Amino acid sequence: MNFDPTEEYEDVNEAAVTDWKSETTTRERIKAVIMRTTEPTSASEVADKASASEPVVRDELTDLADSGLVEKIDGGQGALYKRNDQMYIYQQVLKLHDEYSADELVEKLQDMKQTVSDIRTTYGVESPAELAQQLDPDDREGWEDHTTWQTAQKNLYLAKAAISFYDAEKMVV
Repeated sequence: MNFDPTEEYEDVNEAAVTDWKSETTTRERIKAVIMRTTEPTSASEVADKASASEPVVRDELTDLADSGLVEKIDGGQGALYKRNDQMYIYQQVLKLHDEYSADELVEKLQDMKQTVSDIRTTYGVESPAELAQQLDPDDREGWEDHTTWQTAQKNLYLAKAAISFYDAEKMVV
């Protein structure tokens, strides 16, 4: 993104969209939007968010649904779309598998477990939900720990799946 702090914008969001459009293709923007879409959404809403025409969005969403990356849902008055969560998880696991060796993943897993254990001990709770219930609204450090715990929990599942992927490769290949 090209940003010149001396240049004045009436609407910074409009400037960001202009830069995004100049740096990406329409199909890249559509895919970026739909891969963050977890609730069934109309093609027109995706088109608006991706700054793309609705016919192009419908074509791309159809292609993405055919490839399994997107779910197409009958919304009664037209199709709705959202990312395919199973494919999203699979892509995250493959990314970890490509970026880290099995040993490195085990190290990351140990670190994340230690992080969760430390937060549990610090606050004397067993879950992020329990922690959230005891935190004061202005307890900044506590809320940061809460976010850290939630992120570590999500990443623990993905790391475990990536390690299992390595194990499966040994057995199958």
